[in-house]
Amino acid sequence: MRSIKFNLSKKQNTGWDAAVMLTEAYLSANLKADQVLGQLPEDFIGERRASCQSLFLGALRHGHRARAAYEPMLRKPPRPLIKAILLVASYEFLSEPEDRHPKIVHHAVERSKRLANRFEQGFLNAVLRKLPKALSGISRESEPADFFSHPRWLVNRWNEEFGEDNTNALFAWNQQIPEKYIKLYEAIEDLPPSLETTEWPNFYKILSGADWKTEIEPLLNKGTAYIKDPSTRLAPELLAPKSGEDVLDLCAAPGGKAYDLAHLMARKGRIVAVDLPGNRIGRLKENLDNLQTENLQCELLESDVLELNEEAFEAHQLPINYDCVMLDAPCSNTGVIQRRTDVKWRLQESDIAECATLQLELLTKASEFVKPGGRLVYSTCSIEQQENTDVVERFLTSEPGRNFRKLDAAISYPWETGHDGAGAFLLERI
Repeated sequence: MRSIKFNLSKKQNTGWDAAVMLTEAYLSANLKADQVLGQLPEDFIGERRASCQSLFLGALRHGHRARAAYEPMLRKPPRPLIKAILLVASYEFLSEPEDRHPKIVHHAVERSKRLANRFEQGFLNAVLRKLPKALSGISRESEPADFFSHPRWLVNRWNEEFGEDNTNALFAWNQQIPEKYIKLYEAIEDLPPSLETTEWPNFYKILSGADWKTEIEPLLNKGTAYIKDPSTRLAPELLAPKSGEDVLDLCAAPGGKAYDLAHLMARKGRIVAVDLPGNRIGRLKENLDNLQTENLQCELLESDVLELNEEAFEAHQLPINYDCVMLDAPCSNTGVIQRRTDVKWRLQESDIAECATLQLELLTKASEFVKPGGRLVYSTCSIEQQENTDVVERFLTSEPGRNFRKLDAAISYPWETGHDGAGAFLLERI
């Protein structure tokens, strides 16, 4: 894979060029979309950066439809660069009016002269001219998987679990560009004009055109605000930690739920956050430092949750059992496809069962650290029953789970709630 940062350091590269390079990198390397975006140089800013991100994410969001349109025209698979150009151009065709299509073709062919050989340029010219008709020929009624750009196995799974109408509503939701939200933990006198109130208390929509440097970043730097979707409120509100309690936050990075927990506790008590050593630990530590006060002790344990034991806590002079335990488990992410559109590319059908197996192991381990009478919340950002209700029921019928009972649950389906999908379950140790 070519060096993205090196190539984009050249000033003649446009947002379109960058989007193609990012898409090529995504197709070539085992990276998530946000990891690829992270390779943009710091000086690649302004309109170029905005255009690049829009085109790159749009290419992924509509990529299954694009492939269904262009693959019948291919004699053999082109290299990733050519696929990237076709994916980016397809998104432009789908998002621009028909009278703009000839200009999109011309622009793509001209820009590709710096990247592709003469044969590939001729190939692109021929395919791009046919592509708008092929894209418009894909029917919502007869080819919903291609039309909504989702893998077929997921279409079949959701139709069976949610019904066709709900599944189509979910597809339409996933294909929208996600809104950005900020949660304010303290009231402010002068609300920036770029923030719009929502139906969810303390959550504000960040309007397009917001000046992040002057309006948003100052709020974040004070430690009294956090960029997060309204779905993230479900699990902390179920756990409802009280002032002065000991709280164990498992799989805690990057620290968003710790913010909710701390403020629900009126920033009095103790939060022990646990996550694997790695790139996200720095962000988690920074967030915990922002939360800590003389009345709120915040501690960080770098560990695999499955390897946690009494010795690990004792070595840091921390309690072994807690009033509240939060387990935000790794999952398939099927509730956040609108926000993480590359999930549709990465997720395999077998991954959901594998996630459920790991989730049950994590839930069983988390239960070891709950005090008698204490509460445990299990949460995911999945909408799959196999990862939510089924995992909890399997735990409750297991030997470790016989000392627990389910008190409450909250499940968000995006087509009903208007925000990301999630599942959260409140258990109590008897």
